[in-house]
Amino acid sequence: MDTAKLLHDLGIPFDTKGKSTGNWLQVHCPFCDDPSEHGGFYRYALRYHCWRCPGGTGFEALQALCGRPQREIIKALKDCGGDAAVPDSHLQYASSLKLPGRELMPYHRNYLLRRGLDPDMLVQRYGILGTNPFDKFEGKDYGNRIIIPIYDLDGRLVSFQGRDVTGRDDVERYKVCPLDKALMHYKDIVYGGNLAKGRRVVVVEGVVDAWKLGPGAVATFGTGCKKAQIMCLTRWPEVVFFFDPEPTAQAEAHAYAEELARYGVKVSVACEDFGTTPDGKKRDVGDLAPHEIARIRSELGL
Repeated sequence: MDTAKLLHDLGIPFDTKGKSTGNWLQVHCPFCDDPSEHGGFYRYALRYHCWRCPGGTGFEALQALCGRPQREIIKALKDCGGDAAVPDSHLQYASSLKLPGRELMPYHRNYLLRRGLDPDMLVQRYGILGTNPFDKFEGKDYGNRIIIPIYDLDGRLVSFQGRDVTGRDDVERYKVCPLDKALMHYKDIVYGGNLAKGRRVVVVEGVVDAWKLGPGAVATFGTGCKKAQIMCLTRWPEVVFFFDPEPTAQAEAHAYAEELARYGVKVSVACEDFGTTPDGKKRDVGDLAPHEIARIRSELGL
């Protein structure tokens, strides 16, 4: 097996210099807090080792470092002469995905308009769909939802979210694609990364925040940011975390910024208090009007 070719084909940077022997290719370890080059792949087999932490399997390391669907990693393994017999625990993903839903109905459009969003723009830019009250996906109820396609950094459909539009308290607000029907876990990538073509991205918490800010904004699906998402963000030279102003969210943003900076990325954390809504709730990016968005985009360098 030619591990150097495998890493090259998957876009994973590696180094052949340093303290390791000539049989190891050094990489940033995706499993520990200090991401300097103390992880390594064996040149002639899919073996991974970290000299500072317990690490993970070779396949897990490939996933974390490249952020590609498993089927692509398996194909790359075959092309490089590797053993494509990946452990069963890694084969929970599908090989293709067909989205539920159809074109938006009036009640989908009304929900988006109430939130200050342009339905036609969202359809054209993000490919959203809508479900009727009785729609199901793989036997599960996905009715009355806006279907939000999730693409990897190369623009390939890998998963989706379904956002409830009824506002009922007894209905789950977000439903994600079942894991065994997705091509990869939605928390292994950042939403909107396929549309971020500049040197800088602004990281927000939710999809609606990314929609409001437009191209160049990516969402982590909540304040919890997985290691794989940190690795995704290393694709851009400049990253700004723009989480909500609550102390917990800001603490997490600063922690992620510190971790990302270790990879040589220019990182900053921005915060702004937008006041409250008429019912007394804190306003966030999703509540902003177009003129406010234009100002924020300018201030964030988008």
